[in-house]
Amino acid sequence: MMNVSVRALALAVLAAMTAFVGPLPVDAQSTPAEITFGSLGATSAEWPMFIAEAQGFYKDEGISVSIVRGTSPPSITNMVATGEVDLAANGCDSEFVAVAHQLPIEIVGTSFSANPYSLVVLPNIKSWADLKGKSVMLATKEDVTAIVFGSLAAAHHLKLDDFSIIIGGSSAARYAGLVSGNVQGSMLMQPFDLEAQAKGYPVLATASDTIKDWSFGCFVANTDWAQKNRSLVVKFLRAVHRGMEYGYKHKDQAVAVFVNQTKIDPAIAVATWDLDFGKWKAFDPTLRLTPAAAQAVGKYQVDLGIIPALPPMKSLYDPSYAAEAVK
Repeated sequence: MMNVSVRALALAVLAAMTAFVGPLPVDAQSTPAEITFGSLGATSAEWPMFIAEAQGFYKDEGISVSIVRGTSPPSITNMVATGEVDLAANGCDSEFVAVAHQLPIEIVGTSFSANPYSLVVLPNIKSWADLKGKSVMLATKEDVTAIVFGSLAAAHHLKLDDFSIIIGGSSAARYAGLVSGNVQGSMLMQPFDLEAQAKGYPVLATASDTIKDWSFGCFVANTDWAQKNRSLVVKFLRAVHRGMEYGYKHKDQAVAVFVNQTKIDPAIAVATWDLDFGKWKAFDPTLRLTPAAAQAVGKYQVDLGIIPALPPMKSLYDPSYAAEAVK
């Protein structure tokens, strides 16, 4: 009888203590900090992010990343500038334009260094002469796809006006335009260019034919948000940095993550890894935007009249976030 009374008393005390303490504070519950992230779609440029999510690197940093899809590079820029998203991945060239127009955006790190584009055409297109006067799909008439296509065309004494330019904001949209036969050529990056080739669509030219230096993808932030949430920017970049390093060291696991995200044929995913992580080593774990790469991109933009001059590096890029993330 005594034992029952003691047990009952202990349970009563425990209940009273629980009621007094109440729910745990948010920090004690380890609720991850939410980051909204703008992206055009699932391409190989986001591969380290896919790995960071799959391997729990975001969770390790105490953050959760929610993806918001844009429809074109300018739409991603607008999402960041207006605060609709906190961070985004976009073409460095698009962000140079944004900074030149004094939008509240800053580059906080790089995501992909190589210029990944190929001009993929219908099987009946055998030469530039065949393509002249035909429809070619670009993301915009002023972004990296237009710069690459213009550079490739110039090597054959042609210009954008010699083609009917159709706009498709993402590689997925441009791939769909090509395989549907609505356009005769499209500028595609991985894995879409490799998937198209596997289906019999030839590559007429690649960016590397005429462009040797580039910085393709950048992580950008709303300037005001980044200044107020510096630790979150650093945590995000640290997780992505780990994703890059993991991708280089664990090919099979990285390929499996990519297949899960993109739903492509595993053989295409392997070929994409061989190109991006292997041949190009496109992911720079330092996350740095170098002055040389910025100048290479800016030169094309100035030459084409997209911007009057490349903004100063201190306006384009704050290197302190990446430096803190990778130390």
